[in-house]
Amino acid sequence: MAVNARKKLRAKAPAKSKKTKKPIAVKTVKPAKSTAAKKVAGKKPARKAARRSTADVAKLRKAVIAGSRAKKTADAIAEELGISKAYVYALKRKP
Repeated sequence: MAVNARKKLRAKAPAKSKKTKKPIAVKTVKPAKSTAAKKVAGKKPARKAARRSTADVAKLRKAVIAGSRAKKTADAIAEELGISKAYVYALKRKP
């Protein structure tokens, strides 16, 4: 708490009026931003969505169906194939 209280506030340099050349008072002062506050602990970096060809999707679908018949859970299938659990359910549902 004491460290936060000692933080300096970031103030803008006063702007000057073009007409009278007098400084204009700054009404609000924002606290200084820290880059550490933006980072969330334990958050994984976002993956770029993979674009798959029709042939790749067909292979994945066959693997998902084979895993389902082998009584594997959706989590196990997703981890094995490197896809999300939601995508496993979507591939199962696809006609």
